[in-house]
Amino acid sequence: MSETMDRYTASYDGVIKQEFELEDGVMHAITTQPTEDIILNRNAELRKNPGVIKDLEVDGETFGRLLCTIPEIMFTKAIKDGYQLRCPDADIRSKELNRFLRSPEGKLCLVQA
Repeated sequence: MSETMDRYTASYDGVIKQEFELEDGVMHAITTQPTEDIILNRNAELRKNPGVIKDLEVDGETFGRLLCTIPEIMFTKAIKDGYQLRCPDADIRSKELNRFLRSPEGKLCLVQA
């Protein structure tokens, strides 16, 4: 167990909270997103009733469908884990998004099963 532990909140913008924990002379960064559970719970509810999701339309033209909602903290972690979600090449970026959505974390972000 730790001899000394201090926690400092460095920044909080209402979406992303960063804290630093000093434990036995070692500094640990802890990043959380208070809205993460709200987003993931909403995704789970939408998966239970996929009929509530409608195609996106403008002037009668269908141009897309809501596939997922990814909390920012999970998006950032996915990039750190090696998913190329910001790749300039759209084909690679699309393949990487699909690869992420097949992962256990990514499946939580899906709004349609």
